[in-house]
Amino acid sequence: MKIRTKVVALLSAVFFMLALVEWGVGRELLLPRFEAIELDNAHTAMTRINFSLHQTLNELQVGTTDWGNWADTYQFILDRNTRYQQANLTETSLKQLHLTTLAFINLDGEVVLSKSLDLASGQFLPQGPFAPGSLPPDFPWRDKLRTGRGGNGLIATDRGVLLAAVSPILNGLGQGPTHGLVLMGRLLSAAEIAEIGARAQTSVTLVATRGGTSPARSVPRLKDPAGPSETVAMDDTTTRVSRVFDDIYGNPILTLRVDVPRTITKGARTTVAYSMAFTVGAAVAVLLILMMLLDRTVLTPLARVTRHAVAIGAGDDLTPRLNLDRKDEIGSLAAEIDRMVAQIAESRRQLVDNSFESGRSESSRGVLHNIGNAMTPLGVRLAKLQERLRTAPTDDVARALEERGQAASDAQRQADLDEFLRLASGELAEVVKAAAEDVQVVARQAAVVQHALSEQLHSTRAPNVTEAVTLPAIINQSLEIVPDTCQELARIELDPSVHSVGPIHVARTVLRLVLQNLIINAAEAIRAAGKERGVIRFSATRIADGDQSKLQLDCADTGVGIAAENIERVFERGFSTKRGSGNLGIGLHWCATTVNALGGRIWASSAGAGNGATLHLVIPLPASSAALNTEAA
Repeated sequence: MKIRTKVVALLSAVFFMLALVEWGVGRELLLPRFEAIELDNAHTAMTRINFSLHQTLNELQVGTTDWGNWADTYQFILDRNTRYQQANLTETSLKQLHLTTLAFINLDGEVVLSKSLDLASGQFLPQGPFAPGSLPPDFPWRDKLRTGRGGNGLIATDRGVLLAAVSPILNGLGQGPTHGLVLMGRLLSAAEIAEIGARAQTSVTLVATRGGTSPARSVPRLKDPAGPSETVAMDDTTTRVSRVFDDIYGNPILTLRVDVPRTITKGARTTVAYSMAFTVGAAVAVLLILMMLLDRTVLTPLARVTRHAVAIGAGDDLTPRLNLDRKDEIGSLAAEIDRMVAQIAESRRQLVDNSFESGRSESSRGVLHNIGNAMTPLGVRLAKLQERLRTAPTDDVARALEERGQAASDAQRQADLDEFLRLASGELAEVVKAAAEDVQVVARQAAVVQHALSEQLHSTRAPNVTEAVTLPAIINQSLEIVPDTCQELARIELDPSVHSVGPIHVARTVLRLVLQNLIINAAEAIRAAGKERGVIRFSATRIADGDQSKLQLDCADTGVGIAAENIERVFERGFSTKRGSGNLGIGLHWCATTVNALGGRIWASSAGAGNGATLHLVIPLPASSAALNTEAA
């Protein structure tokens, strides 16, 4: 696909995504915010209804408090005189108080007197909700008889829901002891609901009420621990919030609903639609203008640069030049391409001349470094053998044998010479035995050198040979070619994971040389840290990478560590932090080159100077390694 087509598609996609995002923002962010405002208004309206209902109950509570703290009421509850009834419990009094029910209750819970009035007809009812008799034993306001506390709430009656309030009967001075309760009630009629809505400045509808229940009958308490609950129903035009109110028993008694028109959302939808149309129109206009400008200033010149680059890459002629006379980034790119083509032409000539010598030199340095590592312990071992043989008492034994052969010596001297020869023979036997062991080690180390040379010779013309081996065996073989001075500096520890990996197929000789370099570098880091003896710890794990299985081997030391600025450079050719020590900075570079040739990778990590370092090695394992592990299991 040409870049012009891609640019058109990309810009179209960008503007489409912009329109889609705007539509999504309007639909998923703006409209829900408007809906939330409407819903909040609906909840606020219901809150006002709730407040208005409780305000009505509180006003009713004020009336009961006034009647309860009236000396005449106090006297009436004591002697139940008829004058009080005739003067106060009239139709006019109940209408003025806007009461449906007025009752007086003594301390035993008996309804001493009760009056019920139909406010619509103005007629007294023969049987009110609080007829003379005892209140039910579980009536919630019984506890207010003794404590002298007031209260208000909703009560279910045969005629509907009653707004009720009670107050203690006191002596007119607000003093006790209390002699009962005054109860005032008002039926929650349609007019009363309309008045509650008018107070809250919103319309309210009575949705449902619970079946009428006489206060003289016990009702099971179904207390909702969540308190009054609200439900929301929404359609395209109205938001409806319904709230359930409980009676004094804690049971749901009625449901009120507030209807709020969704005018805000309607206006928001219209606004979002206009905004969307404007965005689409603006996007189309901007897209056309951008395409014209891009084609003239970018796409056409870029197509010329592309054709030139393709022609250079497809042929062998590096002499053509763009010579594009522009002062912008494309002009700079064209000039840089011309300069790079000229450099490539020169570099190709030099590469042809130097490639062979460079490759041979690089290979030789790696080989010599590994042979040097292998020869160092061999030289140390030979020096120890030479010193052991030099200090052997061979000259003393020769003189003793010569003197022993002379007959002039006395018997005591002969006995002393025999004892000396016996002791010297034992010492020489120990020297010969140690020397034989040293010779065996030297032979093995020489074989390692020979094998390394042979392996290097094979690697120049054939892939590395893999062998089935275990990691502990490879590490031990690596230690055999590590100088004794390095082994004396560190204690080698093998994590249990090294043993749990099991047999694997790897290029054993190559991996052994890599581990040798890692151990030597770790020992030198321990020496650089000024420690008499440190720890080099190996751990390993298998990594599943799709169908390919890999081995990760970690070598951690307690040495001087690696500074943060050097963590990425330790594998560079010629880089070394041990200047003046004769180190050429080849070991880790050779390890990285060798591991990469095996298809793996190597990297280092360190918490900083003085905190040790860890070298991580990952190499792929052939399928045969998995088969070996299965057989071992």
